[in-house]
Amino acid sequence: MSYQLLDAKLKNLIHICKETQNYKKLAVVSFILTSNRVNEIGINLGVRPRNRTSGEKIFEYMELINEIFEENLKVPIYRGSYIETVRECEILFLKSKGNIPQEHIKQMLSIYYELRKLEVPNLHKSLDHESILLSSKLGAFSFLSPSSRRKEKNSDALKPLILQKIVEKETNLRKNLQYELDGPKLETAIHLRSIKNSITHDKKGKITIHGALKDNLNYQSSIESIFGYFILGLIVLLSSLGIIILIELSLIPMFSNDLSSWILIFFGCAVLLTYFYIKQFRKVRS
Repeated sequence: MSYQLLDAKLKNLIHICKETQNYKKLAVVSFILTSNRVNEIGINLGVRPRNRTSGEKIFEYMELINEIFEENLKVPIYRGSYIETVRECEILFLKSKGNIPQEHIKQMLSIYYELRKLEVPNLHKSLDHESILLSSKLGAFSFLSPSSRRKEKNSDALKPLILQKIVEKETNLRKNLQYELDGPKLETAIHLRSIKNSITHDKKGKITIHGALKDNLNYQSSIESIFGYFILGLIVLLSSLGIIILIELSLIPMFSNDLSSWILIFFGCAVLLTYFYIKQFRKVRS
């Protein structure tokens, strides 16, 4: 549905609510629209969708997105005032089961239209290092690309200067993005971060950016923490059961044949879960 058609339907709903003096449906619609827009922004930015089944609130999802991009780029996607307004309205909406004052409905609709103005890039698109250098006006760093014919020793000599220039450009971009979110500038900030990491960690000084733009960001924060705690709980439980059986065997050796297989099962599962937890929840952050 186009925004034009959606706005027309919304105006009709507002008119009906004024006639009936029943604004509950309008309140529900204001939250649905805001939720859908926030979810759309998150998906475009490479973040997982909002987990509605687990009860994740809209403002919590907005905080998650901000946390991810502040960690990676030191740039918030949403203004703090937007999150606070949604928090206040959403908590009241849930408590009153949709019966909220008209003022809160106006605030939610205002937030929705402000979020529609946000220029958010689609970080799922793939770009190779050559197109990144050209589209982001980073041609000054082109000697680091694989197609460059400069000698490696010249690249190494210029690395400190290039890193200094990248840091300066990053600082200017952050200042601009904190004032107003801009899609192309956000993409450039991701490019710069990727180039800086590549120069810093690649001994050959080559830019190696693979896959989609979102692949150059760390989304560790978007993993469900409750699932991580659940895994940890299982590890503790299985390890405890294995230890208990070991103690029992030391006290009553006659049961060794019956219980030894259980020891392998409990400790084996604990080790596998520990490996899974380390891989999924303790990844080295770039």
